[in-house]
Amino acid sequence: MSVQDPAAVADVGTAHDGYFAPDSISWRVFADPVSKLGGMAALLLQALNPHMMRVFYNATESHSDSAGRDERTGRYFETVIFGDRAHADAASASVRRMHVHATWTDAATGEVLRADKPEWLAWTHNTFVYALLRASQEFGVEITPAEADQFIVEQHVAARLIGIEDEALLPSNAQELQEYIDGQTHWLALGIEAAEVTRNLRKPALRGNPLKVWTGVIVQDGVLHLLPDWARLLYGIEGRPMNLRKAARTTKHLMAGARKSKTYKQLVDEASSRVQYHPYRKVRTRVAAQ
Repeated sequence: MSVQDPAAVADVGTAHDGYFAPDSISWRVFADPVSKLGGMAALLLQALNPHMMRVFYNATESHSDSAGRDERTGRYFETVIFGDRAHADAASASVRRMHVHATWTDAATGEVLRADKPEWLAWTHNTFVYALLRASQEFGVEITPAEADQFIVEQHVAARLIGIEDEALLPSNAQELQEYIDGQTHWLALGIEAAEVTRNLRKPALRGNPLKVWTGVIVQDGVLHLLPDWARLLYGIEGRPMNLRKAARTTKHLMAGARKSKTYKQLVDEASSRVQYHPYRKVRTRVAAQ
């Protein structure tokens, strides 16, 4: 059974009352191993928002715990995509509260920077959708152009959960999404905060098991290949286009191998199980008692 086979959803076999249905494109994209690589590319793009990064770096402790931050981010999206609505609502409410409290005052200008600014939330959301689609298309998730557009629209639900109310900030198809991403370059920049936070994503560890080191370097370059040309220019890696394209081809083969290790149903069942053991697992009990 192929991971991305739409017919495989018939075997999921569990009642589902979440925001995203088992036959959604979102399930197919998020269940695939390449979604983690898309998430890495999204973080690189999100870090180019210099304003949000100043808030993130100065008003939170997450920048010093990259592994924990990545784990929490992954669990959040699993909850929203594969969890029931009660769990998804609780998770998104928690994130919105964190955004409300994440503020920082620029001592030089007196300007108060807020993490919940709609335009900045939109950049975070849209880059995530963009990077997931890029990873899916480059690394072998079988979705058509029409399904890519459908995925973008499906993710409007996730945008609203995170607090984005203005539909004008959300592209509705792949062309609009690409135009949005390329249309933000006039205000994006690589600040010292972003350079530090993303260092591990751009400079893989070269110690340990040689095969793991080689795989890590290849996959990391495959992720860098997903970035637009202007983003690679900002990160100072635009001089490696041939290496990045070659790495992307090898990464595609590695992802094909990863798909063979587990069926679609196994991947969805694992994600759904992790949601139940998330800190929001008590939500269902509280809602049922009301």
